[in-house]
Amino acid sequence: MIRSVMIALGLSLVPVSAQAQSAIEAASESASQFGPVVGAVAPPFSVSDATGQIRTVADLSGEEGVVIYFNRSLGWCPFCLRQTLELEEHLDRFGAAGWNVAVLTYDSVDTLAQVAERRGLSMALLADEGSLVIDAFGVRDPVYADPDHQAYGVPYPIAFALRPNGEVAARFWHEAGLGEQRGYATRVSALDVINALQAR
Repeated sequence: MIRSVMIALGLSLVPVSAQAQSAIEAASESASQFGPVVGAVAPPFSVSDATGQIRTVADLSGEEGVVIYFNRSLGWCPFCLRQTLELEEHLDRFGAAGWNVAVLTYDSVDTLAQVAERRGLSMALLADEGSLVIDAFGVRDPVYADPDHQAYGVPYPIAFALRPNGEVAARFWHEAGLGEQRGYATRVSALDVINALQAR
């Protein structure tokens, strides 16, 4: 599958992988609707991690800040789990660049704790039960409007590099398309994100 990955740094859009111009434009149009822009201050939040500890942007941050990945679910989404496992493999590289990493889903603390234990994850896994942070950031996938649907409340897969004060340093998004178009199936790679942050 051709991957369409866009990274917003400042006011510029940088294609990470080669693809058709139409796919780039479609990705830009979809993702530009989601979340705070670069230079804005993201909504403050405090949520529990997989250990039950309350976390904020400030305490999640490394020297430069924290990259927060808004993901669908680590309980049932194989694409989200695969991306999280890849991120875990690159935590040292993120750290060397001054950034910590966190993954936020609508999963419960118990679900995240089970995944962390089973998979040996050391990164911060954030439980946004009720999708309050997802909604505050404006990244809910609007396709899932039925409250009875399993994916009701999940975000569009997007990541924000946040400074310790909450300022958005960069945004990273993925394959063009919302839930019904399976845009969630392709994710920006950890190395693409690290390289983009180091190039700033």
